[in-house]
Amino acid sequence: MKIAIIGYGGMGKMIESIAQEKGIEVVSIVDPKCNEEGIFCEVNEESMKDVDVAIDFTLPTTIMDNIKKYCELKVNVVVGTTGWYDHIDEVRKIAEDAKIGFLWSSNFSVGVNMYFKMIDAASKLMNKVEDYDVWAFELHHNNKADSPSGTAKTLSQILIDNIDRKNKVVYDKLDRKIEKDELHFSSVRGGAVNFEHTIGFDSDADCITIKHAARNRKGYALGAVLAALWLKDKKGYFEMEDFLSSLLEAK
Repeated sequence: MKIAIIGYGGMGKMIESIAQEKGIEVVSIVDPKCNEEGIFCEVNEESMKDVDVAIDFTLPTTIMDNIKKYCELKVNVVVGTTGWYDHIDEVRKIAEDAKIGFLWSSNFSVGVNMYFKMIDAASKLMNKVEDYDVWAFELHHNNKADSPSGTAKTLSQILIDNIDRKNKVVYDKLDRKIEKDELHFSSVRGGAVNFEHTIGFDSDADCITIKHAARNRKGYALGAVLAALWLKDKKGYFEMEDFLSSLLEAK
């Protein structure tokens, strides 16, 4: 399989390393800085030549234009860029109309996606016990481009969907008492390699915390590469659950 890496920061470099380990040919690297020989500056016909699947970890400000170009060029794409989810319905339509394979996730780590399932099960259990309040916290590295993260938004949605006494999420700083129907999901940015999410279920008697902490970017990059392999010959709009179900069933 031949891939293109779109966004050549820390994640892009890790994807390149894992692809090479797995014998996947990286035929194109695209980055707006394009300050190294052999790196393209944009997604276009030249940079997508012979590409089976593009893996995009860029910025919210550029991802929509990139997606439209993948559709025009009929290139399958795995999208790990976050911060564009208000356009999901639009993206689904243009991807399906273009008949490309399109897969996105707020987080490609297999461990994080199992964590989602754990939080889903725990929050359904906690919905039955009103003595427990719920809070959430995330920590990311100092190069993280958005806050809250896409992973935080996914976790928030799971909690809101499953816990009847929580109806809305507050991500900003609170200078007041929190309302009983609010979930406060706070974010901190700092350090070189931080990827951590913690959900707390808290009562007068005790506190139950469920935490996921990544040691490095490898789990995220590996998941994206495995997703690209899965997407290679597919057409349609897919989310992480489609890929993860296939992966777990195969095991």
